[in-house]
Amino acid sequence: MAVRFRKYFKGCKLIPCAGRRSRQCPETPKRSNNEHKSCGVWCVEFFDDNKQWQSLTFRDIHNKTDAEKRLTLFISDRERGQLNLPKKKNIPTLAEYSKTYLELYKTAKENTLAVKKTAINALVEYLGGYRLDKITPFVIEKFRVERKEKGKVKDGTVNNDVAVLSHVFTTAIKEGIIDKNPCKDIRRLKVTQTRDRVLSDEEIALLLDKLHGKDRLMVLVGLFTGLRLGGVLGLSWGDIDFARKIITSSHKTGKLVSIPLSSYLSEELLKWKENNPCGRVFETRTLTHVVIVEYSEHFSTLFKDLGIHNFTFHNLRHTFASLLQGELGIGAVVVQGMTGHSSLGMLQRYSHTGIDSKQRAIQALTNYVLNGKNEVNLAIAQ
Repeated sequence: MAVRFRKYFKGCKLIPCAGRRSRQCPETPKRSNNEHKSCGVWCVEFFDDNKQWQSLTFRDIHNKTDAEKRLTLFISDRERGQLNLPKKKNIPTLAEYSKTYLELYKTAKENTLAVKKTAINALVEYLGGYRLDKITPFVIEKFRVERKEKGKVKDGTVNNDVAVLSHVFTTAIKEGIIDKNPCKDIRRLKVTQTRDRVLSDEEIALLLDKLHGKDRLMVLVGLFTGLRLGGVLGLSWGDIDFARKIITSSHKTGKLVSIPLSSYLSEELLKWKENNPCGRVFETRTLTHVVIVEYSEHFSTLFKDLGIHNFTFHNLRHTFASLLQGELGIGAVVVQGMTGHSSLGMLQRYSHTGIDSKQRAIQALTNYVLNGKNEVNLAIAQ
């Protein structure tokens, strides 16, 4: 039985170091006289009633004298059979608690749950073996570096992983498992906003020339309506009014948008309907996040194989808005009415109005894509 000064660096207790400094160590705090504080803590070591070795540290023990007094008290209590040691919580590892966490939020929206699962998988891969109370800001910073270097992911993805980790800690705190959230000391990585990728005239011509069948028609719908991939996949024949040439959709935001059909796209859809007359236009399966991701990956690979790099199906929506505003000069309010953006500010990152204005805009876009700039001004003026 004894007391001793156990050395560790506060920022990296999980790293065995025997109290010796090295290049990887964080700076220890300094005293008012500019001297470094001791990197460690006084601990009390003794055998408890069950002859089990105990090594305990306490916040109110600041020096050897305090530690020896506490040791004497523990020995006295043990001899009288009144030893009352602080009970240690049974704190789970991140891998163990993540199962409980996901179970608690299993009724969340499908997309939200999918995002959580993706982040949890990454977190468990890197930090799964750590107990929740052993994950420090230093450990999280180490995770961020490894996630970027080994996982080759973007800063935005790392920020999302840490945000989910923070929510895991918040949930654990509410359950009384831990007392603090180390993510509060972590600053988000700065994400540089890049201009959204849009198709060039040459790339549009390449798509029209090389694509066929279902892939071609889905790309045409995305390019000529600005619908998200989920909106395109969710289209049923009942959403398309061929007599009035209008498509209606409320995918994702729940906000109903009406988008005119050009004669060209209307004819292409009618041809497709001859062999696919029932239910949804493109996909009969239940529309889950997994199905949408499957299609997204398919189109990203398809575009890459055609030589169109760094382009996704969602970028067709950006191209739709960019061409209407940038090349054709269509007003932002008209474009907003078709894309369903909640604000003009969100729309203008890409570069309730009358249906006539929308129809002229769609016809101008169709003429531009199919025939170049020659017939654009005529379509806008009509």
